[in-house]
Amino acid sequence: MFHLAFFIYFEMAAFIVSLLTYRALKGTAFRLFPFFLLFIVATELIGTYMTYILRLRNNSWLFNITTTLEYIFYAHIFSLTLRDPAFKTMARRFMAIYPMVVLLNLLFVQGFTEFHSYTVVLGSLFMIILCCLFFYELLLNPLEGELRKVPMFWISTGILFFHLGDLSFDLLFNLLKNDATGKEFFSSINNNLILILYSCFIIAFLCQRSLVKSLSH
Repeated sequence: MFHLAFFIYFEMAAFIVSLLTYRALKGTAFRLFPFFLLFIVATELIGTYMTYILRLRNNSWLFNITTTLEYIFYAHIFSLTLRDPAFKTMARRFMAIYPMVVLLNLLFVQGFTEFHSYTVVLGSLFMIILCCLFFYELLLNPLEGELRKVPMFWISTGILFFHLGDLSFDLLFNLLKNDATGKEFFSSINNNLILILYSCFIIAFLCQRSLVKSLSH
């Protein structure tokens, strides 16, 4: 038997809440979230099983796939929620180009058995840009009602905080991968950022349900 990292329970909680609120998520930009979160939880469980049961030292290939799809999914959400056509096009182009850049990196630079830290940095930077574009649009066109009740505000906040914090680890990954102390320190930071990210997702789903209920009355 193996223990699960604490942040995995937050990912599971976000998945469960997305299922419970799915009626409110259907027909919105967030309708694919339950499937995405199921994929994330499954990947974490498989990765943990590979590490603690199969005793495999390298599961980088698994998380190379996961992180790539994660960036594409977030860009998809922004392509549906950003208002400016130019910003929408930017998100869609990222979705098309980023997988090819990752593949080129894995083929010719870092290899499939190494974590693709170079293209993760690129993905994190682009997520930060998309979040900033969302908040820029909020400044130009303030939404009616309380901002804390807007689902996309929480999703963008979670993605922004996570990738701002995680970027330092991504940038230093190649230096720290052989430094156990440094890697453990930054991994603990990353794990806490995951708690923030999925907590924001949970709040967003609950806000969406409240929004749907208020519109139905």
